[in-house]
Amino acid sequence: MDYVKANYGRLLLLLSGLLLVAAAFYAVSSFSALQSEYQPPAPRDRGAEFAANEVLGRLQNEAGKLAAPAKSLWEEYDRSLFVSRVYLLRDGQLVDIFESDAQLYPGIDNAWILKHGLDYTDPELAGKDPDTDGFTNIEEFRAGASPVSDASKPPVWTKLRLSATKIDKLRTKFESLPQGDLKSVQINTVSAEDPSALTGESRFYEKGEMITLSETGPDGRKTETATPLQFVEARMINRLNPKTNSEEEVPVITLLNTADNLKIELTQGEVKDSPYSLATLVDTRSGGKEVALRTGQQFELDPGQGYKLVDVSEEAATIQDLASGERLSIPRLEINATPQPPTEP
Repeated sequence: MDYVKANYGRLLLLLSGLLLVAAAFYAVSSFSALQSEYQPPAPRDRGAEFAANEVLGRLQNEAGKLAAPAKSLWEEYDRSLFVSRVYLLRDGQLVDIFESDAQLYPGIDNAWILKHGLDYTDPELAGKDPDTDGFTNIEEFRAGASPVSDASKPPVWTKLRLSATKIDKLRTKFESLPQGDLKSVQINTVSAEDPSALTGESRFYEKGEMITLSETGPDGRKTETATPLQFVEARMINRLNPKTNSEEEVPVITLLNTADNLKIELTQGEVKDSPYSLATLVDTRSGGKEVALRTGQQFELDPGQGYKLVDVSEEAATIQDLASGERLSIPRLEINATPQPPTEP
C-alpha cells in the first residue's frame, strides 16, 4: 500500500498510456474493416463518361413536366381556385352553369350566354335586346349573331309577320284581236259572282304589258289596280269546231303570273281564274310599319333590301329576295285580336 502511495503518479501515467494504445488499436482495426467494405472506385481514364444517376434523371424529368404541364396532368379552369362554382336553382334543382347539359333558358346554350357576358340570373334574358338592334337574345343565338354588337344581327326579313290575308280569284277574259293581228289583244276582268258580266272597261295590251284590274264599286266609282298578270304572246292554233266537225284556226293568248311564274292560256272568248291574293306584312321591330301587298308586288324593308310577295295562305306568306332569288317563309303573327282584312295596296 505504501508502494502505491509512493508511486501513484507513475501508475496513473502508465494506465493512461495503456488506454491510448487500446484506442489506437481500435481505430486502426475499424478503418481496416471500413476499407474492406467500401472499395474505392477504379481510377477513370481522362474523358470517360459518368454513369447515369437514376434518381437525378427522375427529378429532371418531373421538373420538365412542372415547367410545361400537359392537359392530361392538369385541369384548367378560367376562374379562381378560391371561388366556389356557380349554381342556379331551376325547377327545384341546382344547375351547374359551366358543366350542366341543362339549358338555363330553353333554346340558348349556356356556353353562348357566358361567352357574351350576359346576365344569366335575369329571368327575362331570352327576350332582352342588349345591343338594341331590334333582335332578342334568342333570335341572335338562332342566327349565330352577337347579342352585344349591333353590327352582327339576323336578316331583317326574319322580323316580318303576316297579320292579315285576303285570297281571291282574278278572273280574266280574252275578248278579241282588235287590229286583226297578233300585236295587241283586248282583255277584260270578269265578275267572280257572274262570269258572264264584265267588271269594267276593256283594255288593249301589247306584248310585255301588265294586266290592270278594273272594278266599279256600288257608288259607281271605278278603281284600277295592277295585277301580277303579264301579257306574253298571242298566236294562232288549229282547233276542232264541234259544231262544224272541222278544224279551224283560232287565236290563243298566254298570260304569265309573275308571282309564281305559272302561265295561263286563253282562247278567244274564254274566261279563266288566276290566284289573286292580298297580304298585310308587319315589321315587328320597334317602330316597324305595316305594308299591304298583292302577289307579285315588290317592296323594301331597309334601303337596298328588296323583296317580292310570291304567295299567300292563311298560315304564312312567301316572299322572294330580289338579290339572291331565295324564297322565304313569313309566319302568321301570333296575336289575340283578330286582324282586319287588308285593303287594296
